[in-house]
Amino acid sequence: QVSTHLPPAHARKACVFRGLHECRTCSPRLSSGWSGGVCAALAMILKQNNNLSKDEDEHMEDSFYSFRRLLMSHSVWAPFSSHAVATTFQVEFVFLSSYGAFTIAHVPIAVICGIFAIGMVAYWLCAVVVLILSIVRGKLHKRMHRRALIFYSWWPILTFVLCSLSAVLGCSLGHLMWYTTEQPYYELDSLQPYSDVNPAIVPGKQMQDAGLVDFSDGVGVDRSKGGCFVSAGHTYCVAPILFTGELLAGLGNTPTFGTYDYFAVGVDCCTCPNTDFRCGDWKNPLAQGGMRSLDYRSRPFYTLAVNDWEAVYLKESRHPLFFDWVQNPHFQSAVMWHTFSSTSLLACLAPFPAAFLLTVLAANALRILVQGSVASPLDVPKPPKGLEKAWKVFFPQMLDQYEEEREQLMAMPITAAPDYGAMLVPKPVVVKSALPGVAAGV
Repeated sequence: QVSTHLPPAHARKACVFRGLHECRTCSPRLSSGWSGGVCAALAMILKQNNNLSKDEDEHMEDSFYSFRRLLMSHSVWAPFSSHAVATTFQVEFVFLSSYGAFTIAHVPIAVICGIFAIGMVAYWLCAVVVLILSIVRGKLHKRMHRRALIFYSWWPILTFVLCSLSAVLGCSLGHLMWYTTEQPYYELDSLQPYSDVNPAIVPGKQMQDAGLVDFSDGVGVDRSKGGCFVSAGHTYCVAPILFTGELLAGLGNTPTFGTYDYFAVGVDCCTCPNTDFRCGDWKNPLAQGGMRSLDYRSRPFYTLAVNDWEAVYLKESRHPLFFDWVQNPHFQSAVMWHTFSSTSLLACLAPFPAAFLLTVLAANALRILVQGSVASPLDVPKPPKGLEKAWKVFFPQMLDQYEEEREQLMAMPITAAPDYGAMLVPKPVVVKSALPGVAAGV
């Protein structure tokens, strides 16, 4: 408002510092948080329109909105650093909550994490919806309100986009880690471990709760005499786990209980008919253990593959158990947990620097828009009718700025307008008579 009647150069500088001082002292809520960016943007406008010396410019930089408390005292994006940090923490919180909703085994805690993630994203979604309704109902897209609209909608929209993306990534990664590492680990841990198991002596009926099994010496897989079943483009492979590692014809090496109940399994790791079983650690001569197969979708097809094996080799299997053939099942189980924990730690730490970098770039972009007079915290429009409460919830800084500008406008002294019409009426001219006794005329 002062730009049309600029005082001299020294008075202009004093006006700048006085305006910043009042912004900091008379309006404390403008010295921090979102409104700190308002003060910062106002400072940029004042600095741009006034020729300041280097010392004066540095004084303004450090007066109330510098970034020195976090990283350094001088930074090009310092005025908007608080928004960048706040958005970063919110993005990290949404990612951790959504990731924990899928990976935390305790159901009540997982539900609470999911509620927090949904609540945060829903809050910013409502803010964007209120912003759209304000633009439509209040016609805020007009040119007079465009700069303030860009300034105050910048962070809500950016926060909504980043939080939504963070929630999607957290849910996707959590779902993947749960079904590939964490759930198998917990299921195997809930089953019973067995050691020194001889398939020729121990029937499968007694091992229905087996999880991690170490077989006795001399036990192996007969890779050349397996069974198979093909369905939907996938080949389901089975091979018998025997004491001697070789299936003999007739009654040779038949288990004492009369049936073959132990099988190594896999998907798409053999041809059909199965004479080259290549599943699990089939190349490792030290492999002598099994991890219970937890692939429940493939289990019916494994059963059909066992039926094929019975028909081809004229053998019987009453209680078949399916295992992934490995060298050390206990070590493999520990690897599952290590993979889950290390991946979770890395995943939980990675979003923070990524979000911080994006928000810093966004803050710098907004600073450039403010310097270019594309965005401005001033001239805030009036909230549309019926959306005042919504603005108070989702855009409190914008509403505060509008009310403060309104208070300043109402506080301005009102002077009477000059009567220009009276200035146009000619005044009467009195002419004095030079002759005595003659009356003067008008």
